[in-house]
Amino acid sequence: MKTRSLDDFPTLRRYIYLDTASIGLTPRPVIEAIREFLESVLLKGTAYLDEEMEAMIFEGLRSVGAKLLGCTEDEVAIFNSVTEALNSIAWALGRGGKVVSTDVEFPTVVYPWVRVSKEKNWDVILVKSRNYLVHEDDLSSAIDSEVRAVCISHVEYLTGQKLDLRKIANQAHNVGALLIVDGAQAAGYEPINVRELDVDVYVVSSYKWLIGPMGAAIAYIKKELYESLEPGIVGWRSVEDMWALNTTTELRYAKTARKFEYSTSAYEAKIGLEKSIQYLLNIGIDRIHSHNMKITQCLVEELDKLPRVKVVTPRDPRKRGSIVTIDVKDMKLDDVVQKITHGERQAVFSIRKGLLRFSPHFYNNEEDIDEILSRLKKALQNS
Repeated sequence: MKTRSLDDFPTLRRYIYLDTASIGLTPRPVIEAIREFLESVLLKGTAYLDEEMEAMIFEGLRSVGAKLLGCTEDEVAIFNSVTEALNSIAWALGRGGKVVSTDVEFPTVVYPWVRVSKEKNWDVILVKSRNYLVHEDDLSSAIDSEVRAVCISHVEYLTGQKLDLRKIANQAHNVGALLIVDGAQAAGYEPINVRELDVDVYVVSSYKWLIGPMGAAIAYIKKELYESLEPGIVGWRSVEDMWALNTTTELRYAKTARKFEYSTSAYEAKIGLEKSIQYLLNIGIDRIHSHNMKITQCLVEELDKLPRVKVVTPRDPRKRGSIVTIDVKDMKLDDVVQKITHGERQAVFSIRKGLLRFSPHFYNNEEDIDEILSRLKKALQNS
């Protein structure tokens, strides 16, 4: 797939960038759109960002977000972050019950429920992983009649394990529970159709695989859910007519998922995310997925041949995302990291819980993978 553009991603001339699971690289056209909007607002104020424009500021992002997730625009709410969205949903659910997650989740997925449990009667159940992986039978066993919500990631941040959301949704719905999903490590390369997955909430962030700026997120909230819930956070944008500016003790929410939006925010981030999603849609999510899985499969297969290297990520491409995590045995981690990092182009990747995590995206190619493998082999040989 020829989507690598050094004009759009000039940093690739200096770096082998394999850290999209932390922060994705934003293409120049998106940066230019952000710059143009910011400059116009900062120089012209409401002569540029008038009331009509501000009322419609999220609608472009809502439109491409609906295309990305396979839902209607009415089911898309715009947030500043996944953390904010999950907190709003957790508080909106109000009364308690059991919520199920796992002990290898990113903290953001669990902490909102821990906080809510201090005020409401929530019992947070964390399914124990084995060797950093979640066994879906263990997860299934935890979903009983007392469970009101299951909150998990589509793709786990640490290992790249991809969970079977349709299966989990079916189990959750059989006991009357909701399935709430953090898609931060999936959206941007994983084809997503929230209808087919049958999830109730699916939240994605801007700055990882969606290659946008920090400060934006979108959430799919199923119609039956947004109609019945009161948002956990509210403000002047939450109502049907935001510019009525009525001060009242009676909240008349917007009739769509827009009721979960509440304030002025970093609008430039929302403009940037709109442009970055469109950039990805123009390439094609299916094409990106095929490319990412091909180069990560090559990485997994070659890593499996190396002594002292244990691949923690599932081998089956159906059960993983575009993340490959390894444990290097019997070597000082700092030594390995130094030897992999330095070269003609600096390699950028992550260390999580003492493991090395590589997360290539569509702007990486087979040469990047070959170079990382070559450096790792030399590090092992010279130890």
